[in-house]
Amino acid sequence: MEIYAEYLFLENAVTGGLILLLTGKIAGVKCKKGVLLIGSTLCGLYSFILFWDSPYPVAALLSKLFFSVILIFVVFRPGKVRRLARITLIFYLISFAMGGITIGSMYFFGVKGISNNNSIYLGSFGYVYILLGCVLTGFFFSMLSNFITSRMIKERTFADVEITLKGKAVTIKGMVDTGNFLKDPLTGKPVMIISADAAKKFLPLEIVEEAVKNGKMRDIPEKLKNTGYVGRIRLIPFHSIGEEEGCLIGIRIDKIRILLHKNKGEVSAVTSEGAILAIYKGKFSFGQFDEDCSILLHASLLKGGIAGNV
Repeated sequence: MEIYAEYLFLENAVTGGLILLLTGKIAGVKCKKGVLLIGSTLCGLYSFILFWDSPYPVAALLSKLFFSVILIFVVFRPGKVRRLARITLIFYLISFAMGGITIGSMYFFGVKGISNNNSIYLGSFGYVYILLGCVLTGFFFSMLSNFITSRMIKERTFADVEITLKGKAVTIKGMVDTGNFLKDPLTGKPVMIISADAAKKFLPLEIVEEAVKNGKMRDIPEKLKNTGYVGRIRLIPFHSIGEEEGCLIGIRIDKIRILLHKNKGEVSAVTSEGAILAIYKGKFSFGQFDEDCSILLHASLLKGGIAGNV
């Protein structure tokens, strides 16, 4: 069987990119598209090294592990050694799952390949089976991630939310709202809902009062356009049961830090920059938590991933 360099590079670049993409999703770590492209390119280039004969199997194994650690560090910048180790573990779990599914499909369809130095080359049509393995792996791991994160959310309903805007930070009580599906139409970012009383703690009074005047507005009020916050203002469309469609005024803040109180007194933090808070004129009713909870958190922001809080 002839090995074509372009196919070898393309198959490994595409596969590596998809594995990195799934790793980021499962681990709850975001990376820029440009950095992901660099990681995919590195995977494609590394494929040429895999077919070099090595008399030292242990050295070959260590070189693969070293490359994986460097790849994870470049793409995800985990910072902490423990986080780097966990993301690398997830990377390998996805790689093994994808490899197993791909080899299984080869066996099922009777596809021939070349094995060398613990690696397999599938030939000119190998990308078809790689694509099949990627799709099935993504499907199964997404189901697993959604199952685990949904269980995690049930155990961390309430949280302390620290909001930072123009150098001023305030801390209020928040609650996960699984029925909150609001998103910013421009950026697609999840939108959290904050009560007007809580918004007054870090926003000028006139801005909050103008934001809650009319929930059926279709444009940003002129008074808000003439403030120093005009670049931060968003118009968030919504629809609720028993009410007509309308829009809420949203404010893009500098940073939000969510402290999640788990079992056994453990505290975990989720930080997001550029989050958007929609101002709501009413109050949230949660029984004994009426006076404590002032912001409804978007569930997708807390999901992050299986390793999102390590």
